Amino acid sequence: MRFKPLQAKHGVTLLELTIAMAVFTVVLGATAQALISYYVALDTQNQRHTAVRNCTGIVSNMRDVRDANPENFPDAVVALWPDGAEVPNAGSLPQEIITVDYVNPASNPLEITIRSQWVDLRGRPVSLDVSTLLTDR
Repeated sequence: MRFKPLQAKHGVTLLELTIAMAVFTVVLGATAQALISYYVALDTQNQRHTAVRNCTGIVSNMRDVRDANPENFPDAVVALWPDGAEVPNAGSLPQEIITVDYVNPASNPLEITIRSQWVDLRGRPVSLDVSTLLTDR
């Protein structure tokens, strides 16, 4: 009886190792890119939410002024937030500028557009507008 000697293969070849490393690198790169995109989208959404809160805070302050001065509406509101002017110390985002615009500053109801402009995580300019009507009635 003759037995064939077992020829065991031990280890991996350099080609197999190179292919495995290439596949791992591609998967790791795709995963990292997906996580970075997710983080940027999450941060952008958080910034938009903050910008809306900042703008609605200004609208709330305008309502307080209107309620405190019903006989001087809309002049009391326009005096504190002039048409086209930047609202000082109102933003909390990076390089945020908040401006107030009126369609007609003497009208009742007062049509208000508050614009928030800031720079996002990637350095791109972003803007958000909040519009409302404010009346004395």
